[in-house]
Amino acid sequence: MIKSILVCDSQGYPFYSKKFDSNLGEIDPTIFSGLISAIGAIGKELFKEDIATISYGEKYEITIITKELFGEKKLIYFVFLIEGEIDLKLMRKLSTNIFIETKHVLKDPSAAKLDIKEKVDRILENL
Repeated sequence: MIKSILVCDSQGYPFYSKKFDSNLGEIDPTIFSGLISAIGAIGKELFKEDIATISYGEKYEITIITKELFGEKKLIYFVFLIEGEIDLKLMRKLSTNIFIETKHVLKDPSAAKLDIKEKVDRILENL
């Protein structure tokens, strides 16, 4: 089950963050996106892989799906905090849908930030 989602770029800029589980502690999107940016860079350098799964104890996992903004030399990370079984197919589908619907904001962070929130919320509601 997806407990939280974060959309950020490879420089650590958080575009979108949402927590689905009220029992989950507060996660500062700016700090979390910086951590994910560092993990993404390390994963790409060491393993040449775009999808990373990080386990925390036996209960939680973080899965990162990477999309590239072609011509921008910029990576977008879709970060899912998961409890239980990982549905990679669902996470890839969500990442692709969010990427397509919000590409203009992901290219330019100064674009309407509310626009991305409404679009991503709508996509997540239609699961």
